[in-house]
Amino acid sequence: MGLTKDTSSPLNESGSPAAKDVRAALQRLIRSSTFTGSQRLQDFLVYVVEESLNGRADDIRAKTIAMDVYGGTLSEMSRRENVVRVDAGRLRRKLAEYYAADGQDEKTVFELPKGGYAPRILRSGFEPAQPEFSELGTSARAWARPGVGIIGIIILGYVAVAFWMSSTKQDLPTDLSVDGLSRDERSAIFGASPMRLQAVNLANTGRDLIFPALEPARLEAALTIFKGAIENDDSYFGGYAGTAQVAATIAVLTSDTDLAQDMLNYADAQAKRAIELAPETGWSQSAMAWVNFAKGNWPEAIEFAQRAQRLAPHDVHVLEFVSLVLLYSGSFEQVIAISEDALSKIELERAYVFQNAMGSAKFHLKDYEGAVSAFEQVTEKGGPVGPVSVAYLMASHQMLGNKAQAQSLSEQLSREWPDSRVDALFKKLFANPKYGQDLGDAMRQANWIPPN
Repeated sequence: MGLTKDTSSPLNESGSPAAKDVRAALQRLIRSSTFTGSQRLQDFLVYVVEESLNGRADDIRAKTIAMDVYGGTLSEMSRRENVVRVDAGRLRRKLAEYYAADGQDEKTVFELPKGGYAPRILRSGFEPAQPEFSELGTSARAWARPGVGIIGIIILGYVAVAFWMSSTKQDLPTDLSVDGLSRDERSAIFGASPMRLQAVNLANTGRDLIFPALEPARLEAALTIFKGAIENDDSYFGGYAGTAQVAATIAVLTSDTDLAQDMLNYADAQAKRAIELAPETGWSQSAMAWVNFAKGNWPEAIEFAQRAQRLAPHDVHVLEFVSLVLLYSGSFEQVIAISEDALSKIELERAYVFQNAMGSAKFHLKDYEGAVSAFEQVTEKGGPVGPVSVAYLMASHQMLGNKAQAQSLSEQLSREWPDSRVDALFKKLFANPKYGQDLGDAMRQANWIPPN
């Protein structure tokens, strides 16, 4: 899908979409499956779009969003402004997912450029100056099989950085930030190979798309991005490690036994290649841990996970997979220890899955207050929210005797994820199915009714 680029204001004065078309596209977007359960992000986008349509785009700030969308007292504004910044990043990722799947045929497209909160409203039908995330080609099936050619390789705004570097000999500005890579690191990588820098940037982007993992479109988008990283530089380990993690996740979640086996074989080959290229990295080791978990090889999964944690104790992406492997193995105290250590040493802009894993571990250790606190902190900091976290939060409130909160969450789970069988999934994921049964029992006590 080609897009015209706006070079002056949020609404392109030449041939811009009519306001009624903009609002109609906005309603389709917020009602889509991609944005289901993301009320705060829906409110965020509706607010900034309406402000732009009403000629107030230049006045949109984190403070105005905090006040007008999130509300609260003046004393809370500083904290809420930080939430706005986190949510802006989440919204950018959600928009990318939407235009990769539900919204791939949209004629009116919304973007939230980095560095600001005023949206750009674009009109489809023209070729862009450079490829956009929305050009991701997705199959009609929920899961793509390995070996399928990439219909459209995703080259995000990060590639524009590499392109710009290749067309100028100037030094990079010191405030340019690309997914945690320092100026010197980017310069060094680019000096070795511009295509390597592109592969690194794509792989880093794919890492952020994996969770919450119960969204097929999200996983398919991540898989395509990692394949793109491999195509850009097949000697870079990150593309293989990421591909292995996504393929193994699909294998665990799909009910298609043939597809599960195909994905497991594919994931195993990709993880081995990552280990071959970079055995010293926590990411490669965590990918192999995840593949072994998907295979049910618990001793190997735990061994690789513990090695990954030792190699990369402060890499949040590695910790996400390490904590999940240990959680499902029943090593609850270790999950909590790893998470608390990371939180004491890493300054995080948002929450991550390893914090959800800590909440789950506390539930299974019967620390229900601690579980509630952990999950609520993840939600407040813009971390992954889905049926799993809602289910654990519901079960924790139920065990604490907070029946009203548990009932409300039960209704929310049934309303927003009507087909979710979290209870059955967790009986499958845990090495000891009893832990999944404990969760399901608490959910049913909260009057949650499993879908047929």
